[in-house]
Amino acid sequence: MASPITSFQNGRYQVLRKLGEGGKGVVFLCQDTVLRRQVAIKLIKEEVLDEEGLLRFQREVQAMASLVHPNVVTVFDIGQEEGRHFLVLEFMEGGDVEQIVAASLNKRLDAAATVRISKEVVRALEHAHRHNILHRDVKPGNIWLTQGGQAKLGDFGLAYLGGGPRLTRAGMMVGSIAYMAPEVALGR
Repeated sequence: MASPITSFQNGRYQVLRKLGEGGKGVVFLCQDTVLRRQVAIKLIKEEVLDEEGLLRFQREVQAMASLVHPNVVTVFDIGQEEGRHFLVLEFMEGGDVEQIVAASLNKRLDAAATVRISKEVVRALEHAHRHNILHRDVKPGNIWLTQGGQAKLGDFGLAYLGGGPRLTRAGMMVGSIAYMAPEVALGR
């Protein structure tokens, strides 16, 4: 068993705690000892970093870094730790919408919050589309909230950057089926 990760970049980013884990990576809350702020570090799992996985990681970094917008999670840095790739992101204290819904008494957001969050996500998508970037995986788990409740779109790992190489084959679906537009799920 590997020893627990306590820091990144020779101690610059001190791990405070693990925030969560998904299919592609593990996310840690860290203290940036140079800039004296908390950040989230997404450590990409080794098993997803074959050649295509590395291209997806690079695509995610490029997409998010190019989208400077109040409703897109900010990328601060990228790096490698013992050969493992990671992303340094803005820490979103409010958590993701999926967690908030799961923790709510009736398992849903109230109408006002839903409308506000939706408008902010639409602004992020409009901005991405103006930059020829398609997110392709908009879902509650990829929408994050600041401590003040501002919504920001994150996780551009499945994004298509217009003009760039396609990482999907014809007929291959990308995204989360439960949140796909019907025409996409039907291959149209």
